[in-house]
Formats: sequence, C-alpha cells, structure tokens
Amino acid sequence: MEPNYASVGRRFLAALVDGLILAAVNAVLVLLFAKSSTAGQTGRSLLSALIGLAYYVYFIGSRGQTPGKMALGIKVVKTDGSQPNYVTAFLREVVGKILSSVVFLLGYLWAIWDAKKQTWHDKIAGTLVIKV
Repeated sequence: MEPNYASVGRRFLAALVDGLILAAVNAVLVLLFAKSSTAGQTGRSLLSALIGLAYYVYFIGSRGQTPGKMALGIKVVKTDGSQPNYVTAFLREVVGKILSSVVFLLGYLWAIWDAKKQTWHDKIAGTLVIKV
C-alpha cells in the first residue's frame, strides 16, 4: 500500500510552528544576554543556530517528528517506512536543507511536483514525509 504523503501546505505549517517555538527560545536568549557586546551577539547567533540544528536533528532522529510535525499529524520516515536515525536526521536536516536552499529554495519547492512530495533534502537522506 502506498503511504499517504504529507502535502506541501501541511509541511509548511509544521515548519511555521517549529519556527515559532525556536523564535521563543531565541527571545529568551536575547533577554538573558541583552547587554552583551558585539562578540556576545556573534556568540548568541551561533548558539541560536546550534540550538536550531540540535532541535531538528534530535526530534527527527529520535521520533521522526518535531513538535510542529506532531501538531500537524505528519512524520518523517525512511523510504522503507522505518524510523530515521540520527545520521539520517543530520543528513536531512543539515546537509540536505543547505542544498535545498542553495538555488532559490528550489529544493523545497520540488515537493510541489514530485510524485512522492519529496524535497531535495528528503531525496538526499532517503526519507518521506507522511500523514499519521
């Protein structure tokens, strides 16, 4: 039986929820380090990026779903239907998403016309996003 692939709209809304969660975390960082120097701002930016990477790799690698994906009822699975591991999550969330972003976000838009609604980062990591 063919999996029920998640729509681009549902994926976008899940990403929006995750973005709001990470924005709240970043707001706390700003409040904690508000009087930092320029060097502190650079450190805060780096910390913010690392928190974002850890968030996505942890949630996808441990359960296949970020809180945003949970809220929207979608999940990342490997093409064989199994749970992604942390290596797959890193490949998808870091390497793949960088490549998906390089050419005017074409890698993200690819899901619009792909039969399995895969983005470039899904194809690179061997993953699908399905409804659960």
